[in-house]
Amino acid sequence: MAEASSSFTASAPDEDFYCPVCQEVFKTPVRTEACQHAFCRKCFLTAMKTSGAHCPMCRGHVSRRERSLPTRASDIESDMKKYSGNCKCCGKQVKFSQMRLHYKSCWKYQKEYGISSKNQNLPFFPPLSDNSVCPVFQCPVCQEEHFDRKGLLDHCNHLHSTQVVSKVCPICVTLPWGDPTFISSNIVDHLNARHQFDYGEYVNLSLDEDTQYQVALVESYQVNF
Repeated sequence: MAEASSSFTASAPDEDFYCPVCQEVFKTPVRTEACQHAFCRKCFLTAMKTSGAHCPMCRGHVSRRERSLPTRASDIESDMKKYSGNCKCCGKQVKFSQMRLHYKSCWKYQKEYGISSKNQNLPFFPPLSDNSVCPVFQCPVCQEEHFDRKGLLDHCNHLHSTQVVSKVCPICVTLPWGDPTFISSNIVDHLNARHQFDYGEYVNLSLDEDTQYQVALVESYQVNF
């Protein structure tokens, strides 16, 4: 693991951003003071409970203070915002700082690692096509297939407008911020409120969902009017 931001290059190796304990992209990285090994904060604290005063990587000494209050590796966090890597399942290039969020919306990752909706009675409906330009969706209410975004809205408004059904939004989970476990209490109202236009080229991983929605909304008006 590199010890400082200056040691990274424009082609920093992917392993510089992966925790040696969980083997996933760092989440709140921390670094040991003596041996300078980095881990996810949660992984490090969990390891301290089982390994005592030893680094999970090299068995080096860890002070009593840092066992409960490890030093945050802010340089790694900064570099994760600069560099991109490929999703281990779909191959899409994503900033390392956004990789864990991407996994939540990556259907191939969900399928590979067996992650599904927390509520088994309200299933996650992935896009039926890997075509990122024009994905095809399954209706979350009746499971009819092969709709584009507009087709899905028209279908739901025509056949399901009076139904109040709690479902996972199949469009949201294809977006970078999508959460495959989030259940909309009224899926038809949600579709009409959030998906009257395509995000398309307006997707910006550096923005949160609400800010991204406002940007995309303004851009869509500029294109259509």
